[in-house]
Amino acid sequence: MHWKIIIQKIFKKIGFEIHRTESGKEYILCPPYGYSTYSPWFEDKFQEIYRKINNYTIVKEDRCYIIQKFCYNCLHLEGDFAECGVYKGGTAFLTTYTLKKNSIQDKELHLFDTFTGMPGIVNKDPSFHKKCDFGDISMNTVKEYLKKFPFIYFHPGLIPDTFEAVKTKRFAFVHVDVDLYQTTKDCCNFFYKRMSKDGVMIFDDYGFPHYKFSEKKAVDEFFNDKPESPISLRTGQCIIIKL
Repeated sequence: MHWKIIIQKIFKKIGFEIHRTESGKEYILCPPYGYSTYSPWFEDKFQEIYRKINNYTIVKEDRCYIIQKFCYNCLHLEGDFAECGVYKGGTAFLTTYTLKKNSIQDKELHLFDTFTGMPGIVNKDPSFHKKCDFGDISMNTVKEYLKKFPFIYFHPGLIPDTFEAVKTKRFAFVHVDVDLYQTTKDCCNFFYKRMSKDGVMIFDDYGFPHYKFSEKKAVDEFFNDKPESPISLRTGQCIIIKL
């Protein structure tokens, strides 16, 4: 049985349902409301892209769709791209795939991660993570997966120490998936002032309960006195658009 049919059966039992229209577009019920909304990440076009990365990420289709679309909308802006929290490289692949597909040759993607799992500071964080979570990776493995993209630069080590290498750069797009309070705060402190006008910062775990007092708290505190306000999405992400 196809995986999508299995998921539909499960969703129906708990109050969700995916509907396919004649045009092939997907709609999904949005509880507790009684309406369905367009969910293009279930369309064949995006599923084809997602199949390239689904074994290299734990980020689901809906969040990956958001990453790709905002990445696309930042292609024309001044500055490079960055990702903090890389894990196996799936979302980094998605970003660079979008750059390459649109023949963008003047931008770099900078990747920041320990590439050995969660650092020791995680034990003081209010999230549920422990030291070495996501440690089933190596930088060499991620490099091998992303080797077709020559404009990627790796910065292994602890954030914010590794930001020193890009302190003179501007950024158009930054994806932050670091989970932890202090690391999220460090990302905000570094990248915010280096973002181009209309540049986008995406925080991956802003809306999930486990991160209420870590990633969400860090973002809310940082932007409390800024002109930008976090835009929370049903996907669990939040978006900042630099004014």
